[in-house]
Amino acid sequence: MRPSHAVTQLALTVTSGIAALACGLSDVFRAPGLQRVTLTYVGDTLLTLGDTVPLTVTVEAAGAPVPGPRLRVTSSDTAVIGLTVGVDSLIARDRGTAALTIRLESSILTDTAPTLVQRLRVKT
Repeated sequence: MRPSHAVTQLALTVTSGIAALACGLSDVFRAPGLQRVTLTYVGDTLLTLGDTVPLTVTVEAAGAPVPGPRLRVTSSDTAVIGLTVGVDSLIARDRGTAALTIRLESSILTDTAPTLVQRLRVKT
């Protein structure tokens, strides 16, 4: 093959590649854009001393549910509101008020970790 043919073939290959990308193929490989993420605590905010209640939080991105989100949940006062080992339930341990901090971990949907702070009260 003559050098001029090799250059021509390379130019055609590059041009074809650019045309394919221009036709939308790049959209397939583009990272998803940032989306509005909403965390919502679902449950009672007034608990009775001694109760163990399920912890339910819904996560939506751009209005659509996020299946199986990884959440980090902490209590501001574990003497008042504790969490079970699996972090799937709340334990009302003592009278008072505590805040749950719920953070979405490993989110590729936003540039910061979406966080919700939910205040809960325990009564006798």
